[in-house]
Amino acid sequence: MINNIIPTPKKISIQNGVIEVPFSVSVEHAAWSEYTQTLSLAFEKLFLHPLEAGDGIRLCYDPSISPKGYRLDSTAGIALFASDAEGLLYAMASLLLAINQKNGALTLERAIIEDYPDKDYRALMVDLAREWHPAHCIHKYVDLCFLLKIKYLHLHFIDDQRYTLPSKAFPHITDGNRFYSFEDIEAFRMHANRCGITLIPEFEVPGHAASLNKNYPEVFANRIDSNDNSIVTEEGAVISAQNIICAGSDTAFSAIQTLLAEICEMFPETPYIHIGGDEACIRVWNDCPVCRAYMASNGLEDEYELYSEFVGRVARVVLDLGKTPIVWEGFPQKGVKHIPKETIVTAWESHYHMADDLLREGFKIINGSWQPLYIVPGLKRRWGVSEILSWNVYNWQHWWEHSKARLNPIYVQPTENVLGAQLSVWECTFEQEFGRTLENLCALSERVWTVERLHDDLTFFERCSKPTLLRIARFVQDV
Repeated sequence: MINNIIPTPKKISIQNGVIEVPFSVSVEHAAWSEYTQTLSLAFEKLFLHPLEAGDGIRLCYDPSISPKGYRLDSTAGIALFASDAEGLLYAMASLLLAINQKNGALTLERAIIEDYPDKDYRALMVDLAREWHPAHCIHKYVDLCFLLKIKYLHLHFIDDQRYTLPSKAFPHITDGNRFYSFEDIEAFRMHANRCGITLIPEFEVPGHAASLNKNYPEVFANRIDSNDNSIVTEEGAVISAQNIICAGSDTAFSAIQTLLAEICEMFPETPYIHIGGDEACIRVWNDCPVCRAYMASNGLEDEYELYSEFVGRVARVVLDLGKTPIVWEGFPQKGVKHIPKETIVTAWESHYHMADDLLREGFKIINGSWQPLYIVPGLKRRWGVSEILSWNVYNWQHWWEHSKARLNPIYVQPTENVLGAQLSVWECTFEQEFGRTLENLCALSERVWTVERLHDDLTFFERCSKPTLLRIARFVQDV
């Protein structure tokens, strides 16, 4: 049903009657030939029948349509119009949800749909480091993003528990633990490219780095004055057992440059590299003579300024590699001058750095508000579709008593510098998270594709009905 398309199109003109959906496809723009396979594979998964070459569904080029927009016309045949591949793929996603299937017959209401996204940054983040996700799960999330018009899939590859990316320069960085091979990464890329999904890899520093310290302590760990949080290596060096790397070490920084270059090589299409940057136990740096010497020689007042300066240095490495860095809201306001303004900040906790402050300081930001955009294990602090529908992209909320957004949610004026929003899934296995992710991602897509709310809760639940969710789930699970 056309009224089951998620997110809701901005303009729908339904006419009388239905049209039979053909199992053939033609392309009228040579550059789009590769996307006939994307649509054919989708038909095979959903309707058990691939598309043949023919005059059925027409993929048409229309330069008058704004970039990323599309028009679906089923008044006389089925034609998908766009001026770029991104818009074409959105038209395909709408078509797949709009088709009626009954007793093996496929039909489509006669209608004209015209649509485009308000916000470009519509993302899903999945935590692959704390709870291992087999490679096939990543492919499922690519398909989910495709069908719901979620443009970015942010993959949290690295945390204390494991480093899940392969490395030629540091082959033991995975410590024999679960990780993705170069072949896996290539398969992720190829699948994402076919579906128009941009993968964003995350490399987490300076905190959440216990796996780096464990597997290459001589490279990354702080050399510290002996205390309860130290260990002695076989060579007699006293190093930190905590999960933060040494911010003053040339050796550590050179290794970061090497690893980031490897990540850029593995993900050549992505415009973004996420470098983490939050929840770092920076007090350790006061016990590290290497960090103390670095602060003294570079005129840094304390560990807080070192924190911002370090994030800025890593951000500039990413910029030099031709990518745009993204960081979590985690660095303090002190020393913010060290961070290049090209850096995009995901504002999530409203504790370290407020969204309105970041905007005033000249950053572009992503709304990653913990409440209601986080999914974590357990029954507590759980938000669902209704909470996301009542939220908007210019609003930050939180349940935590230390967050400034708890009693006074943060609102900012509409601005293009809020790029969009992200649903983040943490510390769950695929089996634990998928049902909630499916439902909440439908709501996120609805609220970010079109910023102005189009439906009350009841109407949205009628659109996002059980048959619609089952179709999406069937498409995603059948990999």
